[in-house]
Amino acid sequence: MKIKMALILVAVCFLAVFSVYAGGQQEAEKPVTMCTAIKFLDNPYHIDWIAGGEGFAESIGMKDMIVNQASQGSSEKQLNDIKALIAKTGGNVICNIDPNQAPDVVPLAKALEDAGVYFVTWWNKPDDIKVWDYDHWVCHVTFDGVSAGKFIANSLFDTFETPGKGKIVALEGQLANSAFIERWEGLQQALAENPGVELVAYEPAEWDRTKAFDKLSSMLVAHPDIDGVWAANDNMALGAIEALRAAGLAGKVKVCGVDGTEEMIRAIVAGEACATAAPDAKWQGGIGLSMAYAAKNGELDVASIPKEKRQWYATMVNIDSSNAQEWVETVIEATPEYDWNDHFGRFLKTIK
Repeated sequence: MKIKMALILVAVCFLAVFSVYAGGQQEAEKPVTMCTAIKFLDNPYHIDWIAGGEGFAESIGMKDMIVNQASQGSSEKQLNDIKALIAKTGGNVICNIDPNQAPDVVPLAKALEDAGVYFVTWWNKPDDIKVWDYDHWVCHVTFDGVSAGKFIANSLFDTFETPGKGKIVALEGQLANSAFIERWEGLQQALAENPGVELVAYEPAEWDRTKAFDKLSSMLVAHPDIDGVWAANDNMALGAIEALRAAGLAGKVKVCGVDGTEEMIRAIVAGEACATAAPDAKWQGGIGLSMAYAAKNGELDVASIPKEKRQWYATMVNIDSSNAQEWVETVIEATPEYDWNDHFGRFLKTIK
């Protein structure tokens, strides 16, 4: 009887150990959740970003594992949504993030690092925060906003009846946003080099199309004789175009922006806008997830990535009337092919 009981106890212990092992194996084999954390779901730029992320996920047979989060411009919501997803997945998640504003990066990085989650950030990061101080922060990638802001400004000034002489108004993004700060600096440089251009009014529209429509509509009352509108992104530029249409000024008063969205580029072709700069949001959406996924799988050793490629500027394409139609034909109406394994193929220079 004692022998029988002993055998039963051994069997029970074996089953318990096997169950724990099997459960651990099942958890280890569970597909990783891929999180795209952006600002808005209805912003054309972020719509392209989502499409790129889904394109990468589909390329590895994991499109069902994508989670798209939108902060709606709320730093608190973005952090809480990411923390909730970490808790829900038990940390079995990777993230590709467009932080709401630069100061938000510190709490985001801490939450992700503490949970052992690999992640990539874009655009916004405080200058004194270094990516290589974190084991799971794969890369921070941005674009040269100063040159973009200056390029679109100079393109705008060239559309005036007397090039380089006229009045403009400006639509600002989120004031603590790194991309906006750089683009605004580019505008200031262009103004300094073109003393004949006067900035008569500027208002923050916080990247939002509806706010841009309202802000410009009000500015047109006080300044009906403007020659151009500088907008810190395409979404606000498109809101400005709608306001100009309502005032009967579309095409007469040109608009510029940044992001290279389809609607904006078509507006350049149509003559209502004059310039934008394209970071290629689809590439951003896919390559960020690809880098984090490769790090999660051990295919990309984060510690071995040179510091100069842990935080870097990527190439961006300046678009105006000279190449807008070509962009429509080769990028918008065609299906761009991306090599998601070429993580640093668009490396331009290091962020100091």
